[in-house]
Amino acid sequence: MARPALSTIEPRPTLPPGVAPTFTTLVERIRAEYIEQPGLRLTEAQASRLWRLDEGTTRHVLTALAGEAFLQRTDDGRYARPSAR
Repeated sequence: MARPALSTIEPRPTLPPGVAPTFTTLVERIRAEYIEQPGLRLTEAQASRLWRLDEGTTRHVLTALAGEAFLQRTDDGRYARPSAR
């Protein structure tokens, strides 16, 4: 089964408009996305667009998940689950 192109994936709002998520909420939301979509491999820029986050927040969340060894940064700069490399 082919996965949809990243450009066709709609961002999923998880909080009401105007409500800022906590860092923990963002980490758990992004962790859930990677669990739900095995093989997901995103650059920081792609992740930022997908989850509608600024670049600094995206980098902070992805770095935290990599620090937990939940994600790994690949040689081409994408973040992926270790089993999806």
